[in-house]
Amino acid sequence: MSACNERLRVDLDYLLQTDLLNTFIPRIGQEQWQVVYAIRGDPPDSFVIFSGLLEREAVNKALETESWDLRIGDGLPGFSQSWEEGKTITTYHRFSEDTIRPLVIYRDFYGAWPSYLELCEEFRHFHNLAEDRERGALLDFDESGYPIEVAWIREGEVKIYLPYLLQFLAATQLYLAIYFEAFRYSLIPLENVPKNKQRLEHRDDRSRYFRYVMECTFQPKYRTFSRLLGKIILPPPPIEQCGKWPFDKQREEPDVTFVIGVNPNGTLKEFTSNPDKLSNDFGANPGTPHYLTPVYFRREVLEKYYADPDRYSVEDGYLSCLRLWSMQIDNNHPTHVVAFLGDLGRDLPYKERLHWKQFNVPPPANAGISGTCFRRSFLAQFAEPESVDLIFRHEYQQLNKAWQEKMGWPLFLEPKPGDEYILKAIHIPATNSQGEFDEQVLNLTKLLVDSLNEEDFIAALDGQKVENEKGIGKFERFLRRQGFPHVESVIGFMRNLQELRSTGAAHRKGRNYEKTLIKLGLSDHRKQEVIKRLLEQAVAALRLLREFFLREERRA
Repeated sequence: MSACNERLRVDLDYLLQTDLLNTFIPRIGQEQWQVVYAIRGDPPDSFVIFSGLLEREAVNKALETESWDLRIGDGLPGFSQSWEEGKTITTYHRFSEDTIRPLVIYRDFYGAWPSYLELCEEFRHFHNLAEDRERGALLDFDESGYPIEVAWIREGEVKIYLPYLLQFLAATQLYLAIYFEAFRYSLIPLENVPKNKQRLEHRDDRSRYFRYVMECTFQPKYRTFSRLLGKIILPPPPIEQCGKWPFDKQREEPDVTFVIGVNPNGTLKEFTSNPDKLSNDFGANPGTPHYLTPVYFRREVLEKYYADPDRYSVEDGYLSCLRLWSMQIDNNHPTHVVAFLGDLGRDLPYKERLHWKQFNVPPPANAGISGTCFRRSFLAQFAEPESVDLIFRHEYQQLNKAWQEKMGWPLFLEPKPGDEYILKAIHIPATNSQGEFDEQVLNLTKLLVDSLNEEDFIAALDGQKVENEKGIGKFERFLRRQGFPHVESVIGFMRNLQELRSTGAAHRKGRNYEKTLIKLGLSDHRKQEVIKRLLEQAVAALRLLREFFLREERRA
């Protein structure tokens, strides 16, 4: 027995379980995480928590006794039999008690398989929870796909995030019974325990429990023991608080306003993005902005999305998050990202609107939307992208697709696992950050140099190999064999890009890095302009290849 436990064995409050009576019981249903199953204690002491879901008609009967209405392991499907007029009637039951069901299910396989705990299927399906078995967590996801921990299932404990537990109770209109039983052993003689403390009984409209102290005759080390047994019953909230359709609009989020202009007195003019409060008729109400009012943002607003390509996708004129939400944007604007006021309120989740608000600016001197956005949004016309990063993505995909169709093999190989995001990550940096610059150089080199289809180049060269020849060298020989007139331009660009990666992004920067920038006709002062120029040169190279190899009169 530890020194700490020795002190407890002679502490009257410990024997009387004062801490559980004054702290544990009053907190049931009040804390952020509700424990619905637990086995704790320092043997021979023990403390067990269990739970059950009760129909309304079972509550009064449950409060007639301190005993649990459901035991650990009970509540599984099965049959009952009755007899009527000499005939046996067999009835199937989803739960062992028609009005009581388990929230936590103990699965035991009698040694043939390890036992484990699980939360009832209805709770998991109601919230559509994913199971993280490695951590023992059940997960929901917010409007942008980030995980929300809803329940933890460990060997000795199951606990549920209270808002989700209450929503489930609200939807089902079931009552939650939290059962508890605690044994504690003491060295205090029974005669030293005040008689009025030896027995305690409590009952009200939501709880019933008792605690008694008795002489211990079955544990030779101890003189007395106490037992606390009972239950607390939590009623369900109103069904309107379940958080699901058709009650999901009960939790209205505050409006988020955005700057849409400047007032005559020089103050910023803001208006809500709530589409229900915007005009859908141009000129009908001069005091109310139109749904399609353009709102301007610094380009940094998209960095969050570029940084997490597994979750977000920034396309030409489009931003999306998994299959959860999407919004039309104008990322062809030369200096800003533009979105329509109504789209911000309709398409973005509340937390995302708060993110965009941080980068909101008044309309700039070159206010307006790009020609591409205007043709797509107002004329319903097809329009090519205008921003060079979006043009590069388009040209890269179109060239590779057409090359595959005509040649029978791709010019650039599909990305390896883990690199699928690279093409979508190509963009003009929003800041002058060296790290962002290096990342874009690395991505461009992976796409244009590392992905060259060397194997099919060699096949097209009749299998002729050159010792220690790299991918660019193979591509150069292929181009010369095909009579491509711009070999020096395209291959020169690729070699310079590779050298820029080798001397800068992949290693410590030195004089060779500066020489490579000069060779490319670039300056290190404005890194956004460097990337823009690199992309322009890349687009030019891709278009030269497409013009020569994929023109209609040329045969593969």
